[in-house]
Amino acid sequence: MKAGRTGDGSLAPDIDSILDRAAALLHAGELVGVPTETVYGLAADATNPVAVARLFERKGRASFQPISVLCGSSEMAFGLLANVPESAARLAARFWPGPLTLILRKRAEALPDLLTAGLPFVGVRIPDHPLTLALLERFGGPLAAPSANRSGHLSPTTARAVEDEFGEEIALVLDGGPCRVGVESTVVSLVHRRPILIRLGGIPQELLEEEIGSVDRETDSPCLSHRHYMLRTPLFLVRTPEAILLPERKEAGFLAWGPCPEGFSLCRSLSLTYRLDEAAGNLFRQLHELDDCGLRRIYAVLLPDRGLGCAINERLRKAADASASSGNLPEGGYASSPASPSSS
Repeated sequence: MKAGRTGDGSLAPDIDSILDRAAALLHAGELVGVPTETVYGLAADATNPVAVARLFERKGRASFQPISVLCGSSEMAFGLLANVPESAARLAARFWPGPLTLILRKRAEALPDLLTAGLPFVGVRIPDHPLTLALLERFGGPLAAPSANRSGHLSPTTARAVEDEFGEEIALVLDGGPCRVGVESTVVSLVHRRPILIRLGGIPQELLEEEIGSVDRETDSPCLSHRHYMLRTPLFLVRTPEAILLPERKEAGFLAWGPCPEGFSLCRSLSLTYRLDEAAGNLFRQLHELDDCGLRRIYAVLLPDRGLGCAINERLRKAADASASSGNLPEGGYASSPASPSSS
């Protein structure tokens, strides 16, 4: 069941009763789809091992992959942790609520080991979405909330995509409208002497470094699993649309950066005006649309490799690599050079 917004996009007049129902379902160990500014999450009571186990089962998620949690305040988040270094406090003060997950050492008794895959660390963040913040306040505790998709599928950025993914397997989906950011949160580990950027996302690396100095990059992490972006349709990254011959375009889709080129069976533009923020918000929705149309293949170009463009390119490369690893890509692999105007 979907609830939360009316047909014109405004909040439903019975939102209090909807939030009460959602909180009651969570306290009973059920799963609820929730909106955030990044992607929709599949939420469970983070302190309930049975609910967390149900979350792993519904997503088809490997038990060795830890799940991060959503909190309604810094006090709630920091209350789960054994200590909070100054760097974490500074990042939280600047970017929370927002698309930043901080990995820190947890208090042993605060969360079940299943949630963190037996590791002594946990990822925490405060989402920047009024509906889910209201739910967190109503619920009164942290929510385990990975993206609301089965493992290996694209992350959802609308309530409809969550419904299409899980149907009656979850009791309720809160409809908060399309996700504003559209790519997952940036993930930073602060458990070592130097901060490590685990995953590119809604907060660019440059902004993190403005606050806490240089940040190392991690390239071997469960967060970077290529299978997380598996498409049914092969994805082929090219340098420019001109590299694709006209006969090859007839049964193909194209994910454009700027205006759509001619000749493709279906084209979607991440941003006609070369805006990276708009492109991030459109990425998963447009990949879903192209993937659902029965095309033989999808072509895409990479964006300028800076700011949010880095996060978008990372997800496109993962999806293309997943296609290649399953033997779906056409000969020639894919190119990684962006060929488009700069954006603001």
